[in-house]
Amino acid sequence: MLHAYGQMLSVTEVARALNLEERNVRNLLTSSDPTMRMPGVKIGKSWRIARDQLRTYLLVHHNEDATLTSPTAQRGTL
Repeated sequence: MLHAYGQMLSVTEVARALNLEERNVRNLLTSSDPTMRMPGVKIGKSWRIARDQLRTYLLVHHNEDATLTSPTAQRGTL
């Protein structure tokens, strides 16, 4: 998925690759929750995200809410 991009990605490229809106990517980059914060570096007014760090971030955070969206999850229990 990320092979088509260079070593450093812009917010626009990350949004395109992950099918997100750019503001959502920026929200992840500036999240006040360090466990959810996407790794990136701000250079001037622009963010850059290292492709390898993004790959690691995605592996760690994928399917965190799988129990909430899984069709096999039990419904009606809180």
